[in-house]
Amino acid sequence: MLPKPFNNFIPKFFNRDTKLTAFSNKIDELLTSFESDTLGLNTFIDPFRCPLSVLTELGYLLNAGLKSNDTERQKRIKVATAVLGHKRRGSFEYDAKPKIDNIAGGDSQIFRATVSGDWILGGDGEVIPSGSYWGTMAGDASDDDLGLLLIGDGTELEVAGNIYIDVDNNSLNASQVQQIVDELQSDIVPAYFRVYIGYVNISGQFIIYDVID
Repeated sequence: MLPKPFNNFIPKFFNRDTKLTAFSNKIDELLTSFESDTLGLNTFIDPFRCPLSVLTELGYLLNAGLKSNDTERQKRIKVATAVLGHKRRGSFEYDAKPKIDNIAGGDSQIFRATVSGDWILGGDGEVIPSGSYWGTMAGDASDDDLGLLLIGDGTELEVAGNIYIDVDNNSLNASQVQQIVDELQSDIVPAYFRVYIGYVNISGQFIIYDVID
């Protein structure tokens, strides 16, 4: 137990003048600080309770990817999710999603089409009639060869390697979008993949914020 108030532990034969009172108050101030630091040690392993200075060190030790423009809340979430993210590096659910939600504040999901054909690439309505199709067999009339005609520009949702991520926030500013891009671009987005960052509007359309390729 700390000797507080310190004045009670000074022998009675000392005069209680202003100098002794100031000395006693200073000792109490220091003891209170020591007590606070000591009792606060149990918070050091909790990323949501530890001091900010300790949080930075935890982020370094866990390779949590803390950045100078991260808010305190974002840093704490990064530290809290770092270990699981390392164990399942590159997965959407445990690595990419926590990083996106930490910035966008929503419930991000990988966007998948629900009303289009299974794998057809949409055309412009001139080569084949517009609409959804299961497949299109086509070829040159002067050629005996028939092939599978894929009509599109390669950015379609159905193309392997195109990943559309709905960040669940339609009001991100340019800085927030860039933060998400930086987080995913560092070591999450695989080579030869193209990732579209955006949101789904009330009409069900995917609105693109940015593309990582």
